[in-house]
Amino acid sequence: MKIACQIVRGPEHAECEDHALVCQPGNPAGSQVLNVFRGELTAEIPGVFAVADGVGGNPGGHEASGFVLRDLMEKAKELKLSSEDKEAEKTLQDLIRTLNGDLVSQAQKTPGKEIMATTFTALFMNEGGAWYLHTGNTRLQVMSGIFIKQITSDHTTYQWLIDSGAFEAAEHCNRCEIQSCLGAGSPRYLTRINAKRFREAGDLAGVYLLSSDGVHEYTSADFMEDIMGRDDISDLEKTDAIIAEARKNGSLDDTTIMIIRV
Repeated sequence: MKIACQIVRGPEHAECEDHALVCQPGNPAGSQVLNVFRGELTAEIPGVFAVADGVGGNPGGHEASGFVLRDLMEKAKELKLSSEDKEAEKTLQDLIRTLNGDLVSQAQKTPGKEIMATTFTALFMNEGGAWYLHTGNTRLQVMSGIFIKQITSDHTTYQWLIDSGAFEAAEHCNRCEIQSCLGAGSPRYLTRINAKRFREAGDLAGVYLLSSDGVHEYTSADFMEDIMGRDDISDLEKTDAIIAEARKNGSLDDTTIMIIRV
């Protein structure tokens, strides 16, 4: 696998609250949590890749996102996903609940940051296929031919209103208001969990994208598809173009984009 990743601190942020994870459970030397980064990496299957975006309205977003991904990196060493979908889904759901409990406990030891929180999206790839584990409004997308397909659903008030058919109300709400996250001082804020296999064994080849909302809320699907379809620039240069577009369209948030090419 070839990975291009870029994480940029928002121009009005004192520190970057986004982190990304590239993890090879059988190769600790090839595993790392990234923050403020631009570069290319390689990895082998099995692999775990994730993006976490600290909740900006709560103090400690930087610490929350980094803690969760470091915790996941450690737990991935012992993670075993069953070939049975229901059992594997339960394993992943148990994993995210454990990560959530660990973050809540860690926050209680961090004065002034007891309600630190983060959104979270992870991609797991092994000989059995590709899985995702998700809460909040970070995103996993894949290339389907020349098109980009969103795999995760945004756990936001905006998306909930759209799904409910309340389109006018959706247009006037805060698009980034989340309905689920890790942390925030209590396990009860993890209200929604998505865990599912979306690719079968032998069907892993392709291009996967992980991003924080500072990117995908400010770039259109058409723009992303145009950039991802270009053969004249590298994947790392594509992250440059995507983040530049988000900035041009008004994103002042931290921005993370990871392109995984299998």
